[in-house]
Amino acid sequence: LLGLPPTKAQVDAFLVDARPDAWERLIDELLASPHYGERWGRHWLDVAGYADSEGYNDADADRPDAWLYRDYVIDAFNANMPFDRFIREQLAGDEMVAVPFENITPDTKAKLAATGFLRMAPDGSGSENGDAKIDAANATVTETVKIVSSALLGMTVGCAECHDHRFDPILQKDFYRLRAIFEPALDPKAWREPR
Repeated sequence: LLGLPPTKAQVDAFLVDARPDAWERLIDELLASPHYGERWGRHWLDVAGYADSEGYNDADADRPDAWLYRDYVIDAFNANMPFDRFIREQLAGDEMVAVPFENITPDTKAKLAATGFLRMAPDGSGSENGDAKIDAANATVTETVKIVSSALLGMTVGCAECHDHRFDPILQKDFYRLRAIFEPALDPKAWREPR
């Protein structure tokens, strides 16, 4: 549950615990540990492409606020957040918050941090100029579609960006239909740099 071996003290305490619910108590203790969210949140962060840097080119600039998304995921696992809420907040947490963003509560802050899921793709727009900046923004939107599809659809759609495969369920036109869903929020023509 934690990805950590038990300490000698934990093993000894469990072995001498004669209560009939000793096993259940141990499980409850492990589930209440903050290490539980760190262990299982890591798997979701891998799926989301979490990184503390842009990962687009050799400059690989830091993402100084990426930790907010990481901590949101860990806290969600530790709070046993329902999966449907977890997904909704990552896809539209900013739409669940009233504007203007004043007097931000911890819940509001969490919802805003959750949308970091949609900015985890490698993004070099902060270090590119001119047309290269637009190309980097377009590549980021495309990678976001790939991350969302692998995380939520359980399939990769990378090949469909360029061509159809005879037996793949996602055609090229479907890839671009999916991309069109994200285009208004991640508009390369009105791009917000990662910083």
